[in-house]
Amino acid sequence: MKQKLFLLLIILSLLLSACSASSKIVGSWVDADGVVYEFFKDGTVTIDSWGITISGTYEFIDKDTLKMNLDGLWGIGGATVFDVEFSGKQLLLTSTGQTVTLEKAE
Repeated sequence: MKQKLFLLLIILSLLLSACSASSKIVGSWVDADGVVYEFFKDGTVTIDSWGITISGTYEFIDKDTLKMNLDGLWGIGGATVFDVEFSGKQLLLTSTGQTVTLEKAE
């Protein structure tokens, strides 16, 4: 019985830490080129780059890993997995050795 309770507490702890990251990401973020990333509570995301808006979905795999699936232009897109790091008002998204630094929009 104690083992089951301990396992349940570990799972709950992991789920709550992932929820914490997902609530931090909600809102508008801007990169150095002025591209606006908007993450919504419902798990959807839009990226507005010079008047072209791409939409998709996102989900946290764990508290430090984000999976983003973009629809792309003409329905062509795909999933990308990012390492996520929050630092003050910055959000760092790293995938395949490339890091995008986003600033929280006011």
